[in-house]
Amino acid sequence: MEEKETTNYAKEERRSTTSGSMPLPPHNNLMIWAILATLLCCLVGGVIAIIYSATSNTNYSNALMTQDDYARQTLYYESEKNNKTARTWIIISIVFALLGTITTAILVSLGVFASAFAFL
Repeated sequence: MEEKETTNYAKEERRSTTSGSMPLPPHNNLMIWAILATLLCCLVGGVIAIIYSATSNTNYSNALMTQDDYARQTLYYESEKNNKTARTWIIISIVFALLGTITTAILVSLGVFASAFAFL
């Protein structure tokens, strides 16, 4: 029994369009924010954010290059997961920097550091 085509496309055309046909949404690159968090806020949290952001960018680039839809979807998922972790570490770095600045301002206003600078 011969298989009847239900669409206008031939089997070969459908087969060629199913491989690598899944479009990927745009990627939010957080590398600039991670570098700024490292330089301006918290060194440790910023470096961790840079590592996760670089891994996220690599996974997204690999997802764009691959032709297999399952591999593309998996790499994109990993990319978004690493991007979310990088965003979390950026926020942690900013919060620690703000807490440190507020604590230092309070201690200076109370005169706690006055004795430390008296001999300079």
